[in-house]
Amino acid sequence: MKNKNWFWGFFFLLSAIFIIASQTGSFGKIGVMGILATVFLLALVIQGLIIRNFFETFIPLSFLYMIYYKPLKFMYISPWLLILSAVLIAIAFSLFFRGETRWVKFSYDGARSFRQDKENIDNNNPYAKVTISTSCIYLHSEDLRSGHFISNIGKLEVYFDQVELSPGGAKVFLDCNVGTIKLYVPSHWRVEDNLNSILGEITNHLQEARPSEDAPKLTLVGNVIVGNVEIYYI
Repeated sequence: MKNKNWFWGFFFLLSAIFIIASQTGSFGKIGVMGILATVFLLALVIQGLIIRNFFETFIPLSFLYMIYYKPLKFMYISPWLLILSAVLIAIAFSLFFRGETRWVKFSYDGARSFRQDKENIDNNNPYAKVTISTSCIYLHSEDLRSGHFISNIGKLEVYFDQVELSPGGAKVFLDCNVGTIKLYVPSHWRVEDNLNSILGEITNHLQEARPSEDAPKLTLVGNVIVGNVEIYYI
């Protein structure tokens, strides 16, 4: 809760600063959309610093450079080179600080870096992370409440077919950074997609069954940065 208050405090403070700045000097050339984009990108940077998600920190910074290199008279750099550099820097920092992500404390059973892995997780609040690797996770739970799954330049497949959601549903956090996350969920579940995407793709494949209003609900939140999230119904 404390981190959340800091995040929103900085968010509104920066919003006020950039709204005023947009009316002065060379910043006035940026326009309203540029200012709104700045506020959104800075919010991502702050959140990335708080939870130590380096993709969420450096990639938005590359977009900020694109917006402000003219007003601040910075050197021109190709947008694709900026993004590539941001991704490489994020990879480096992710390797430097591997295992130190700070967001939600869920149980975690071992690292899965640089190897293919299959694992069964019996937990109501599971956590799994891949970095430059591939992993297949089979969840087992009779009262799933939450989850946190991370893919950094890797591929993570998560199967929910042996899971029962809590009566109030479950909220799952996804961090997909230059990687892929595939979710396989029961066809009678309701899935609510609240994911944010930056140069990423979220694909919710056709759900043949029409779940009822009181069906179990799985809520997806988090960020897809230059990555891909796919949702399949089984």
